[in-house]
Amino acid sequence: MKQQIPILDSRQKELLRTLLIADKPITYKELSEMFKLSTRTIQREMKALKTILEAYDLKVGKRIGDGFELKGSEEGKRWLREHIEQAKTFSAYSPEERQDGMTYDLLLSKEPIKQFVFSKKYGITEGTVSSDLDKVSIWLEKGGITLIRTPGIGVYINGQEKQRRTMLSRLLHKDIMFEEWLELFHKKTELGGEVLDQLGMMIRNRLLKFVQIHNILDVERVIHQVLKEQTDIELTDRNYVNLIVHLMLAVERIKSGQIIQTSNVSIVSQDSEFDQLIYSLAEKIVDRLETVLAISIPKIEVNYIALHLSGARLSNRKERDNYEKEEFTWIELTQSFIRAVEYHLDESFEGDELLFDGLVSHFAPAFTRLKYGLQIHNPMLEKIKARYPETFSACKKACELLANRTGGPIPNDEIGYLAMHIGAALIRKKDTLKSEYKAIVVCSSGLGTSTYLASRLRTEMPNLKVEAVVSMNELEGGLQEKAEVDILISTINLPFVKHNNVVIVSPFLKQEDISRIQNALFKVNKSKPIQKNVQNTNGKSSSVMSLAKCGEGMIQILRNLKVYNDVYVRPPVTISSILSGIKDIEEVSDFEKLSKDLEEREQQGGFVIDDLAMIHAKSEGINNLLVVVFRMKEPILWPFADDEEQQSVHTVLLLAAPQGAPKEHIEMISKISSMLIEESFVNVLRESTADVVNSSLEAVLSEAYEKKAARSLKEIQGTSTS
Repeated sequence: MKQQIPILDSRQKELLRTLLIADKPITYKELSEMFKLSTRTIQREMKALKTILEAYDLKVGKRIGDGFELKGSEEGKRWLREHIEQAKTFSAYSPEERQDGMTYDLLLSKEPIKQFVFSKKYGITEGTVSSDLDKVSIWLEKGGITLIRTPGIGVYINGQEKQRRTMLSRLLHKDIMFEEWLELFHKKTELGGEVLDQLGMMIRNRLLKFVQIHNILDVERVIHQVLKEQTDIELTDRNYVNLIVHLMLAVERIKSGQIIQTSNVSIVSQDSEFDQLIYSLAEKIVDRLETVLAISIPKIEVNYIALHLSGARLSNRKERDNYEKEEFTWIELTQSFIRAVEYHLDESFEGDELLFDGLVSHFAPAFTRLKYGLQIHNPMLEKIKARYPETFSACKKACELLANRTGGPIPNDEIGYLAMHIGAALIRKKDTLKSEYKAIVVCSSGLGTSTYLASRLRTEMPNLKVEAVVSMNELEGGLQEKAEVDILISTINLPFVKHNNVVIVSPFLKQEDISRIQNALFKVNKSKPIQKNVQNTNGKSSSVMSLAKCGEGMIQILRNLKVYNDVYVRPPVTISSILSGIKDIEEVSDFEKLSKDLEEREQQGGFVIDDLAMIHAKSEGINNLLVVVFRMKEPILWPFADDEEQQSVHTVLLLAAPQGAPKEHIEMISKISSMLIEESFVNVLRESTADVVNSSLEAVLSEAYEKKAARSLKEIQGTSTS
C-alpha cells in the first residue's frame, strides 16, 4: 500500500482528486461536463485508474442509477491522497483546454509567441496549433481583438487594454456559473490552500491551467475582510464575484511580469460622498492585497476597482434614498421591456408579479453596469440562444427600444439574463396547461353568449372544465354547490362577489382573454384547493389600500394633465425654458427645484424617440402627479442627447411625481412611458387635441386600474379565507 504512484497525467490526477473529495456518487455525465471531455473518454480514463487504485486496496463501486464512488478503507484513501501530490505529472489537454490555454497566454503576453512554443507545450504538431489558433481567432473577434500571425515573428493579438481585460474575464467565467463562484466563496473549507469540496474541484479543474487557486482564495479573503470592516457600502453578489475575478487576473498578470499599462479607463468622479467612499474602499483593498501577496499593484487598479464598486448599494438610509430616486426609472424600464416582449412573442404576462418584481430588481444594478461600461459575463448565453431562440430574439428587440434610456446598446450577455426571466414566466404559463382546473362561467342572463363562451373555453383550453354556466343572480348558489371551483370567468363585472380568481373576458374569447385566464390559473395552488367565500371584506386589507392609491394616482394624472401648443423656446434650450409655461400652476410648489431635479435626471441619459423627448423625475418641487405635453412652435435641438449629434425635437412629454409618492402612483404614471413603444400613442401626444390626449391616457390608466382591481380582489379573498 505504501508504494509510490509512478507517473500520472494531469487528467488522471484530477480524476483521483475528484473521487477522493466527492461526498456522494458521481456520474459519467457529471465528470464529462466537469472536465469538458466526452463520456467515452471519461470511461476510458476510469478503466486506466483501476490498477492504480488496487495498489491502495481501493476500487470504484457503482450504484445503479446514482453513479459511482470510491470504496475502500480511510487509510487507503489517506495514502492515495498523499501520494498523488508527490507523483510526477505530465499534462494532458483536451482540444478545448488547449485553445483556452493559448488564448490565455496570448492575452497576457505583450510579445509575439512562436507557434513551436505552443507545439512543445501541448505536445502537438504545428499544424494542429494552426488549426487551434483559427478557433482562438474567431473567439477573440467577438471581443474586438484581432489575432495576427506573422512568419518569422510569431503570433500576437491587437487589442486595447480594456478589451484584453474583458476577454480574460470572459475566459475565466466560461462554463462557470455565477452561482457556482458564489457557492465556492461562501462554502469553502481549506487544507493546504485547496478547496475541498466537489464544486471547488470543478472550478479548480477549469482554472488550474490558468491561475493559482490559492490566489483566488487570497483575493476573496481580502475583499471579504475589507467589506466586513465597514458598513456604508454593500456589494451585490454579482459585483462581488466580478471584482474577485478581476483582481485575480490582475494578480496573475503582475506575478507573471506583465505590468499593467495605464489606459483610458472611465473614471468615477469624487464629487459626492458616495464617490469618496468608493475610492477610499478601493485604496484599502489595494493596500491590503499588496501586504498579503507581497506584490506592488499599479495605481490604475484603484480606478478599475472603483468602477466595480460603483455598482454597490449604499446601506441604511442612504440606500433607501438612492433607490427612491431611481425607482421611477426601474419601473419604467420594466414596464416598457415587458410590453415590447409581449408584442414580439405575442404573449401576455399580465398579472405575473414574479416577472415584474424580478425585472425591477435586475434593472437597478444592470443600469449601473451599463452606465460605467462594466462587463457582465453569462456562461449560459450560447445555450440560451440555441435552446430559446425566439425568446432571446424578442428580448434583444425589446432591448433595442430601451437603448436610448440606458445610455447605449445592451450587450448580449445582459440580454441572456433578461431572457431567463421571460423564459421562467413562459414556463409558469405552460405549467398551467398540465393541471386540470374547474371554472364557472357568468353572464348577465346565463344564456346565449355564456353558452357560446363556455363552448369556446372547452375548445381553446381543454384542461379547464366548465362546471356551470350561471347568471349573476345564480352565482352565489353556484359557488356554494361547486365549492372547489378554481376560477370565475365572466363577461360582466362582479363588484359584489368576492373570489380569489375572477377574470373578465369578451364573450368572443379573444387571445388576450385566454392569456389573462392562464396567468390567473398559474397562481392557483393545486396541492391545496382554494376556499371560496362570498362575504364582504371589512375594507381594511392592504390590497384595498393599494388599489385606492392606484385610483388616486389615476385621478391626479387625468386632473392635472396639460397640453401646450406653439411653445416658443429661445436658445440655449434648458429644462426651465421648456417648462416656463407651468411655472405658476398650483401643482408646482417650487419651480426651480423641479427644473433642477429634471435636469439632473436628464444628465444621466436622455430619452428621445423620433422627434418626441420625455423628461421625468421625482421632485420635491411638485405636490401631485403631473403630466404635461409641450408642443414646440419650432423644432428645438435636444441638449441632453447621449450622442454628440443633437436630435431635433418637436414634442416634450413631462412625467413628474412628488418625492414621497407611493409606489402605486409611480406604477400608474409609468404606464404612460411604457406606451411610448406604440406608434399610435406617440402620434396622439404629437398631434391630437387635449381632449383626445386625455381620453387616450384615461384608456391606458383605466385598463391598468381594472387589472389591478382584479388582482386585489383575489388577494382580499385569499386573506379572508386563510
